[in-house]
Amino acid sequence: MNHDSRSKKSGYYFPHLIAGPILHHKDMIPQVEREESKHPDAHLILCGIIIFAIGLFKKTCLADGIQPLVALAFETRSPSFDQAWLGALAYTFQLYFDFSGYSDMAIGISLMFGIFLPVNFNSPYKAASIVEFWRRWHMTLSQFLRDYLYIPLGGNRRGRVLRYANLMITMLLGGLWHGAAWTFVVWGMLHGAYLCLNHAFNALVPDIPSSLARPARIVGAVLTFLAVVVAWVFFRAESVAWALRLLRAMADPADIVLGREEIAALMLVSVYAALVWLTPNTQAIMGYDHGNRRVGEALLAGRIRPLFLYGASLVLAFGILGIQSHSEFIYFRF
Repeated sequence: MNHDSRSKKSGYYFPHLIAGPILHHKDMIPQVEREESKHPDAHLILCGIIIFAIGLFKKTCLADGIQPLVALAFETRSPSFDQAWLGALAYTFQLYFDFSGYSDMAIGISLMFGIFLPVNFNSPYKAASIVEFWRRWHMTLSQFLRDYLYIPLGGNRRGRVLRYANLMITMLLGGLWHGAAWTFVVWGMLHGAYLCLNHAFNALVPDIPSSLARPARIVGAVLTFLAVVVAWVFFRAESVAWALRLLRAMADPADIVLGREEIAALMLVSVYAALVWLTPNTQAIMGYDHGNRRVGEALLAGRIRPLFLYGASLVLAFGILGIQSHSEFIYFRF
């Protein structure tokens, strides 16, 4: 069979995925070759549009909407304690909604063509440990680093010391993957150290009693989130010196300048925190199941009125998009 006849039979699929999800041919090729993928599916198109609209809302409203607060920390030479924390938290939420919004949009577009992409985010800021965080944040990158760096280096098969060394090397290279700068090196080293400490804690501390499981998870989630925020400071800062200056401001509660602007920023950051921790993620809302190739079963069962959800999502997302004069995905830089 010549190339032209093969192309006419299987069709074309050219997604432009710059920032992920990172795809594996073993997952993609069978889907492209399925006969069902070659014909339009009204249900998948509808679900794809809704997921795309949710991602677009995350980007154009939530991520872009909190961008001005980031300047409180990262564009001020001498930020106060409250300005440093508000700016660092603003960037933490901005990056989350920017990247998860992009991943939703990629999943939505592919779903319109009958292709199920892997989930890339699963509420990572709800993680109770740094190990769990990396199972939830940029999940396809985590799998890539594990399969092509950590395991070939030896993984955990050669003793505890070499396991920690492999973790540090993997995360250091993961940092350099984002860019050739010392800030990314420090970010990768921090996460490598976090993972080593997490695994050491799990090895040394016995199982927590069931009566303390919930309080322990809350404490773990708070500590994990704070550790991630500290690492994001290096990820965003122009230089290591600038990041250290910001961290010193975050560690100095005596220097507080809580004016009207800071109070308004605190209220906005609190809204974002509520959205992150108290609302379901996109795959939960839409019942997206990459492994079993299912989505939107509540729509099929009539538990959600499709026209209402479809119309509301489009009006909300595309209306907000029209307000933005310029909107760039943060992760395109890496």
